[in-house]
Amino acid sequence: MKILKFCVCLFAFSFYLNAEPSAFELQSGATKKDMRDLKDIADFTRSVISDFQNKIANLEQSVDGLKTVYEGISLTSRQDSVMLKNQVDKIQNLQDIVESYQISQKSQIELVKNLKAQVEANTNNIEQINDKLDKLSEAFLQANDEILKQISVLSEQALTLQNNIQGIQNQPIIQSIQEKDNKSSLNKYNFSTDDSKNLNEAKNLLRQKRNEDAKAYFEYLIDRKFAIAESSYYLGEIYYARKEYNEALPYYKTSASLDSKATYMPILLWHTAWSFKYLNDQDNYIKFLKTLVALFPNSEQGKKAQDILSK
Repeated sequence: MKILKFCVCLFAFSFYLNAEPSAFELQSGATKKDMRDLKDIADFTRSVISDFQNKIANLEQSVDGLKTVYEGISLTSRQDSVMLKNQVDKIQNLQDIVESYQISQKSQIELVKNLKAQVEANTNNIEQINDKLDKLSEAFLQANDEILKQISVLSEQALTLQNNIQGIQNQPIIQSIQEKDNKSSLNKYNFSTDDSKNLNEAKNLLRQKRNEDAKAYFEYLIDRKFAIAESSYYLGEIYYARKEYNEALPYYKTSASLDSKATYMPILLWHTAWSFKYLNDQDNYIKFLKTLVALFPNSEQGKKAQDILSK
């Protein structure tokens, strides 16, 4: 703007110099030489103005070029700004993706950590289970050994029992009650037609220590083939109480062979052993004590037998 104002001033001054001399100027006494000088100055001035005008035109062209360049640069700058913004957006998206990946990776790391902890816990559990299995296996092996030992003991006990039973079987077998004359008993006792009542009556008579009457009832029941094992046991007890051991043994044998699981078996074996003892049969005495210990170790008679054998 300052250049433009300067050019305008020069143009005005040039116009002033190019104007014709006025009458006032002629009357002032100005000479032609002065006029030529003024004209030369005016010509010089016009030349300067022309140069300035050319320079201004060139400057304007330069300004237009610069403007074009500026506009191009501005356009390029705007394009670059758009590209830059796009790049920034892409970078932001990449950052978001990276952050998302980092979060996901962190979650994966946490998951892996948890899985690792779980694997360690499972490994510890497996080790504990293996230890328990080893202990159980060891316990089973020990139990198996114990079972084998028990089987061996039971085999020995069975063999002992078999030998003792064989010892009983070698004793005289009771004669059939049918071979005896029961007419006197039938006439003397009023037996019931219900053998269960006869058995109860026989036991009741035995509790009253009426052994002879009880004996008649038990013999009658054997003859009737009712409760033979139990009746034989009680007849053996009656003969044992009389110290008639040879008579008692066949009845004990018959009872044991018919019902070896009867509740009175510990007493039967105990009295059998002592019957052999009193008959001076030491071998059978020891055999029956061992049988009693083997089959009924927790019974009163079994404990007594164990005390005797341990001495």
